[in-house]
Amino acid sequence: MVKRSQKIRLGIFVLISTILLLGTIGIITGNKLFKQTSTYYIKYKDISLTGLEIGSAVKYRGIRVGRIEDLYIDPNDITTVIVEISIEADVPIKKDTEAVLAYVGITGLKMIELQGGSNEAETLKSGEYIIAGRSLVDAISGQAEIIMEKLEMILNNFAEITDIAHRDRYYRLVDNASDALGSVHSIIDTNQVNVYRTVRNLERFTNQLETFINTSNATLADIHEITESGKIMRTVDNIEKISSELEQANLSELVAKLTEAVEQTNKTFTHLDLTLMKSRHDILSSTEILRESLEYFNEFTRLISENPSLLLRSSPQEEIRGR
Repeated sequence: MVKRSQKIRLGIFVLISTILLLGTIGIITGNKLFKQTSTYYIKYKDISLTGLEIGSAVKYRGIRVGRIEDLYIDPNDITTVIVEISIEADVPIKKDTEAVLAYVGITGLKMIELQGGSNEAETLKSGEYIIAGRSLVDAISGQAEIIMEKLEMILNNFAEITDIAHRDRYYRLVDNASDALGSVHSIIDTNQVNVYRTVRNLERFTNQLETFINTSNATLADIHEITESGKIMRTVDNIEKISSELEQANLSELVAKLTEAVEQTNKTFTHLDLTLMKSRHDILSSTEILRESLEYFNEFTRLISENPSLLLRSSPQEEIRGR
């Protein structure tokens, strides 16, 4: 039979265990139970929310800041689903912040990721709606549908192309292509030397073209430098000044003076020609005398070189006459 003291000890143990359990639960969940939160709403229109559950995480720039409290269909628009989320009160949610859907790993579950937001935008109040952004999930789904449609079109076209009615055409096309390639190969083998020469000439032409381009660039650079230096403008100004001076000058008087000068020059040359014709005989006589004098001088030098004593015995002229 259980004694009264044993019952008292058992009651005290149960009471202490209950207090410890409640204290542990309070320590673990106390912060979350007493933490203040703000409630926001998100409208998703024509979007499947499969994988999004109550209690799923709400993250802001990768940090968990809240959870999903409820999901329900908008009573005024059956194509829209309203998601109710709770966010920690100290997290500022701006009016330009967007809520997008994101996958949680490879589990197929989804969460809500808050993106964007600027310091200049106003802060949303509790109970207001956050903008629903286009998520990567929607983009992938839309692209997948487009890809499937295009793939179906490609398969239908391929099936039509490979139909039995078109096979003979394809076979003939392949045979013709093979014959054409064979002809091209034969032509290349026959004219290999000419092809090689053509390639070499093309290479030389390319080199010459490159040289020409470089020269043209240098010429254009020089022209640009000249135009920038103002030489052309100064030349044009000088030409304009000369034209103005020529317009102001008496051209008829200038032409008359030039004509008179030409006539005087012509008369001078005519007089000089006549003088040379008159002096021609004198010049020829002087030349003949000069030639004879040179002959005598040569003879004199020869005699002196043969017999130097002639300088002591007699004058060179007497000796020459004696001989």
